[in-house]
Amino acid sequence: MMSVKEVLGNIMEGSVVSIIYDRFSSAWVIGLAIVSWFIQKGDFGIISNHNLPVSKLADASRFVGFDLRKALREDNLAIIDIFGSRYGNREELKNVFYLDTVDPETINPKISMIYSNLKPLMKGKPIIRLVYTLDGAALILGEDETLKILNQTLAHRSRELPNSIMILPVNKDVVSERFVSWIASISDYVLVGTSEVTNRGLVERFHLVRSPMECFEPTTYDFKVSKERKVERLKFKKLSP
Repeated sequence: MMSVKEVLGNIMEGSVVSIIYDRFSSAWVIGLAIVSWFIQKGDFGIISNHNLPVSKLADASRFVGFDLRKALREDNLAIIDIFGSRYGNREELKNVFYLDTVDPETINPKISMIYSNLKPLMKGKPIIRLVYTLDGAALILGEDETLKILNQTLAHRSRELPNSIMILPVNKDVVSERFVSWIASISDYVLVGTSEVTNRGLVERFHLVRSPMECFEPTTYDFKVSKERKVERLKFKKLSP
């Protein structure tokens, strides 16, 4: 069995990584696992949260052994809580930031201002950013607005944070095929999680569809989440090619 680090290798600086999965897939946790991995090696993490109250996001992070609250306390992580800003669910936690209003026309300038305020915490570290999740953003802002905002974000990031890595998880069963196709088209790495309910239980596969690495070829893995909490919980077994 392989870990997520062994499957993905060294993700190149400046990359966009999309994680596309279906309704029953456990692949939604891979983005959190990647953020945890990069924080452990000294990067600074930024999560734009569109899906859950922050306390619930912290609980979800424990699923892959990521102590999100500790990372916040130790100034290794910041959360821009779009969900809490939109629905008035604000929590008094260090390094969690809120917007006064969530408006598609002004959201990027407001987030850029938060980034400016984060510079003392970044301390010149590489940045790993997770949008949790793109389908959550689409539900709050609309698909077209989310794509436009993301396009602006990528253009800004290429100027201001050219070496940062952006992780874009999306549940394909929540958004349109057009939305998913566009996300895949802008990504350097495309990871796909699929699931099937059988008479033997839930069978999950993980497909590494695109990578900029030399000699890359698409690869499929058997994918499962281990019961053991004291080890790497995400397990991959190569099936093809």
